[in-house]
Amino acid sequence: MVPDDAPSTHDTTRRALLRQGAGAFTAGLTTLVAGCTSAVPPLGSAQRFGRVDVPPASAPTYRRWLPAPAAVGLDDAHYAFLLRRPTELDSFGVGYANYDRLLRTPFGTVLEGVDPAAAEVTLTESGYRRDGTHEGGDVFVRSDVRRRAVVTDGALVWASHRVHDRPNVEALVDAHDGRLPRYHEESGTFGQVTDAVGESRMVEYVPPNDERTWASCEGFRFDGAVAYHVRTFRYPDGETPPEAELRRRSKTGTVLTREVENTDFRVDGRLVTVEGRIPPEAGIQPADVDPPYPPQVTWGYGRDSESGTVRLRHEAGESVPTAALALRFDADVDDRWTRPVDRSLPTERERLAPGDTVTVDVRDVPDVVVFDPDDVDDAADPAEAGERRPATRLVLAFAPGSTSTTGRGLFSVGLGGAR
Repeated sequence: MVPDDAPSTHDTTRRALLRQGAGAFTAGLTTLVAGCTSAVPPLGSAQRFGRVDVPPASAPTYRRWLPAPAAVGLDDAHYAFLLRRPTELDSFGVGYANYDRLLRTPFGTVLEGVDPAAAEVTLTESGYRRDGTHEGGDVFVRSDVRRRAVVTDGALVWASHRVHDRPNVEALVDAHDGRLPRYHEESGTFGQVTDAVGESRMVEYVPPNDERTWASCEGFRFDGAVAYHVRTFRYPDGETPPEAELRRRSKTGTVLTREVENTDFRVDGRLVTVEGRIPPEAGIQPADVDPPYPPQVTWGYGRDSESGTVRLRHEAGESVPTAALALRFDADVDDRWTRPVDRSLPTERERLAPGDTVTVDVRDVPDVVVFDPDDVDDAADPAEAGERRPATRLVLAFAPGSTSTTGRGLFSVGLGGAR
């Protein structure tokens, strides 16, 4: 799926088919492990080959925010990032339509085009407190779910221990200002694929891992009402791209979004580039996305150990219909899947707005089923053969009744402590 009329990053939609090879998700299941198992990129529907006149790439200026892996203590030489509208983000009094850029990394989310004064007012009124400064930017923190934000001149950098793998807002600011080396300066592979894609919209970088040798970067460019999808693959030194296999599979599929009407395929050494044109009529409006975009809300919570309750608080942002929300009891497990238990919100309100709360009794949490994903192909209902464990976290889910998903997690509380 692609945007209908070339909006900025915050209005774009994710492609219908996720290409990273995590496998098919069983309805009602939450996967806790993902990876790529294919030697070549997974592909989709049939396309026609032919020269596609894609607008030229401009310099990918977003890279100035990305620190080199070694500069932030990563043992791995790679990390992924995503330049598009995020699914989990606090409200900073600005709104998606006013952001110039949204960049999600393992270290935090960067929001450019932010009015610092408006952001700081919203932060202080929604449960954050000031916590000094960093290189001229004001720092804000909160303790219920560990979140941290730095407000600079025109940007806000935000991180949550629930959302980001390695929260480090200071590293993002330092890379932007040149105090740390940047990713593309240290990694030739990363530099090559991002140079090829350029300053596109909906940029996503997928690094190599233990099961995938290639790195990939993709993005969308626009020329009036026409969208173009560009994707590059970089194979490692000493490995020849499987061109014949890619071309063979491209006769019945494509590495690009399914709305592409024709494709250009090129190989230059170890770099594979695929470009596709998407006709204007193939776009969809953001309001038609399924599952719908979640509201931008700052959620908070308080715990009353004596009564055994958790009070969820809507602290800032858009009002939300309670019919679009559900409580999901789930468990944190390694390399296994779970079947969570959903319950409706214990409230008579039709909508939750800033200042509203919902009190949840967590004295008697349900069991969830935990099972090995390898059992998915061996049983009609592998969850029935799994083991039952008490839920370890409470998740506030959005759009649980969506036809294509079990809902998006908006906020979670560890039943044994803050998350």
